[in-house]
Amino acid sequence: MTRSSIRKEIEIGRRYAPELAVPTLVLLAAVYLGLVVSSYLAISGNVPMWVGALTNGIILYATYTVVHEGVHDNIVSKKSPLSWINMSAAFLAAIPLWLLIFPHRSSHIVHHRKCNSEDDPDIYARGSFGVVTFWKIPLAILSQFNPVEQYRLCIEHGLPRWQRYFSYASFVLLVALVGVTVVLGYAYELLVLWFVPFFVGYTVMLVLFTWVPHHPHSITGRYHDTRCSLWRGGNLLTQGQNYHLIHHMMPWVPWYHYEDVFNEIRPWLEEKHALIDGFWPRPADDAIRFTSQP
Repeated sequence: MTRSSIRKEIEIGRRYAPELAVPTLVLLAAVYLGLVVSSYLAISGNVPMWVGALTNGIILYATYTVVHEGVHDNIVSKKSPLSWINMSAAFLAAIPLWLLIFPHRSSHIVHHRKCNSEDDPDIYARGSFGVVTFWKIPLAILSQFNPVEQYRLCIEHGLPRWQRYFSYASFVLLVALVGVTVVLGYAYELLVLWFVPFFVGYTVMLVLFTWVPHHPHSITGRYHDTRCSLWRGGNLLTQGQNYHLIHHMMPWVPWYHYEDVFNEIRPWLEEKHALIDGFWPRPADDAIRFTSQP
């Protein structure tokens, strides 16, 4: 790895950094419109509840992409007077995922700085596919509903007072929203059309966003702490996260341009023994041996 090669990579990545990421804003609008229409059709009896649940699950699976782009300031240029849109969009997308945006942003930035180290907030996803998918990730999701845990995260990440108070107020408002929905007699609809789709969709997202790209969660370095997974339809179905290595190398590149950047710098990645796999990550020992080649 040389400074000149990194400079060339960055120059390529900068070409794909837009002033305004229209696809991301369209995705945010589609999320809310889709959830409203799907839920209305299911509650009114125009479609079966299971159709509404399935549709909402797919929508909620896709929602985190907006959060992710917002916390990286990838929706509107940081230099723009409209840069406030970044966190505003992230906050709106975080609501149906029961995410408190400020502690999440802080945690995610630490993840980038300390990826796959013991101090990585996402190190909880280290382990086998079965254990992580059916135990560790569900526990992590449920912890989002724990006010004590959310308070701890705010303190642990040293959030400014106003961000802590904003986070506490957000949590209370989410609880109140659920409470009002239940009191109005829509507890079953809330369970079937939001909680179950959220839990399933968010779990799948975390598997493809956290476990697959970083497995075995023990390799560090610019070209090795995450991977690219090449498989038919992967770019569409994972919203670009099958090229997660590109995101870690150049976090300012928007999700819909990961593949473009990958195609341009692939020869360099192969030269550096970057992990480029198929649908399923190679075994941990093989990955460690491959990336440690001179």
